[in-house]
Amino acid sequence: MALTAEKMVEFFETDLSIEVQDITPETLLFSSGIIDSFALVSIMTFVETEGGIRISPSDVNLSNFDSIARILDYVSREQA
Repeated sequence: MALTAEKMVEFFETDLSIEVQDITPETLLFSSGIIDSFALVSIMTFVETEGGIRISPSDVNLSNFDSIARILDYVSREQA
């Protein structure tokens, strides 16, 4: 399965119960407080399943996970 911005937004809304109307691919998720660290494990599991990758603990940082665009870029690099 391919991970897309639309799937990420749907996951945030349905699984994490987050209001998504103002979330864009560039919205900072953790830095802005939209998503907290308690949701991180769920997000990682979703990204691994949908992206078909395994996330290394050393890769879990704001550079890779603070926006949908950053997550998709990270997944793309890992799939290459």
